[in-house]
This record gives sequence, C-alpha cells and structure tokens, in this order.
Amino acid sequence: RGRRGARRGRELRRRGLRLSAPPVTVFGGRAYRQTSVGTPALPPARPAPSPARWHRAGDAWPLYATLEPATAWAEWQAATGGAVDPATERRRLWNLDVRGLPVVDFRDPAACAALGVEPRELAEGWTVPQALAAKVRAAGALGAVVPSAAREGHWNLVVFPDGFGRVSVSGGRTMRPAPPSA
Repeated sequence: RGRRGARRGRELRRRGLRLSAPPVTVFGGRAYRQTSVGTPALPPARPAPSPARWHRAGDAWPLYATLEPATAWAEWQAATGGAVDPATERRRLWNLDVRGLPVVDFRDPAACAALGVEPRELAEGWTVPQALAAKVRAAGALGAVVPSAAREGHWNLVVFPDGFGRVSVSGGRTMRPAPPSA
C-alpha cells in the first residue's frame, strides 16, 4: 500500500467515536459560481483573508460553487443578509465545467456516517465543516458536494485549490441576481 492508501485506511476520531475515512467518488458536470462583476471565476492563489464554511482565515482559498443557478443566487442573498437589492446589483454568473474531481459527496449517507455527521450539521454553522475539511482532503478528495445553507434540499460544490485544474470556465454573463422566491 502506498502512502495515500495508508491514509485512507486510517481511522478518524471525532466526538469519541471511531470513524472510518469517508468514501471518495468522482464528480463531473456543470457547476455555477457568482461573483462581483470584476472578479474572476476562480479564487486567487493566496491564503483566504477571512473564514467561510469550508476554510479558516489563512487557509488556501477554495472555490465555492453550486449545482444550479438558483442556489448560487440564494447563497448570495444569504451572504448579504438581504441587505443588497437585487434590482440594483449587477453580478457575474459563471458556468463551470468540472471533470474527474475526487470528492466526498455528502448526498451519500455512507459519507455522512463515515464522518459521524448529519447533512444539516454541515449547513448550520462553520465549526463542523471547517473541522471536516482537513479530513476530506486527507481521504484523497479535492472537493466536496455539500448541502446548501441557503436553500434546503439543494447542493453546493467546494473545490480545494489542488482541484482547480479539474475546473474550466465555460462562460458567464453579467446580470442582476435572481434569488429564488422560496
């Protein structure tokens, strides 16, 4: 067994439970990311200045995307606390093509069970996801499919910087945000 295989077989500890490494699957398909008009689709290659759900301040800056445009706008609306009027704001919605990205897919109950979490825990705050990010990477994943904190029943894609080479920008457009009504 190589070094990577040894890491996957190692057990993880959390909350006093013996947990196995999560299953890693391959993700491919379309994802969406919204940014300000002058911001590129991929995050800069530098440490993140502030924390977010799947990284701490000073960590490498991951890419946060969604699996459908409406969820991108719901996440934007939640992040701004509704303080920005969509009728006056202009944003960029990027189309991203993802190919062959190893992920821990939290839509899979086996992934949640391996890490001892419920999907709702991944959407309720930053503490649990930030702690799990290192375990996801240690399992050999370059990203994770995670529940949206802004739109129940919908999913986001987090891509860690080592996985950026598996993401290509296939276009984008400048538009007014279109948050879902419910």
